[in-house]
Amino acid sequence: MFDKGAEPGGWGMNKNRYWKVTQSDWYGTAQALFAFIAVIVISSFSLLPGHWYLWLMIIAGGLALIVVWHAKNFSYLCPECGGVFEVSKLEDFLSPNGVNKKYLRCPRCGKRAWADILRIKEQTVLKK
Repeated sequence: MFDKGAEPGGWGMNKNRYWKVTQSDWYGTAQALFAFIAVIVISSFSLLPGHWYLWLMIIAGGLALIVVWHAKNFSYLCPECGGVFEVSKLEDFLSPNGVNKKYLRCPRCGKRAWADILRIKEQTVLKK
């Protein structure tokens, strides 16, 4: 199911571009969320009494950064057809999700299902 033999840019699992989410990925995500929650809690003590609008801006800005980061670094594996796809930032924000799945419509087969989350490998070597 993971590898349909697709070439890069195809629908199947490209092992050079995607991999299953590892424990290290979970720790990194947990650290980012913990930092975001800490900023919200700490800023609430100083900003809520008189500057509640700044506190809301901090929450909205932090949430936007997390959604952009998540959409850029994660893709999804359709359980029905095995297709791998990425979603827009808006779809990533609005779609219902579980701990390691997201309810999405596969662009290949058109079915809605709980898609598995995959990590997108970062480019470490610059191409000339």
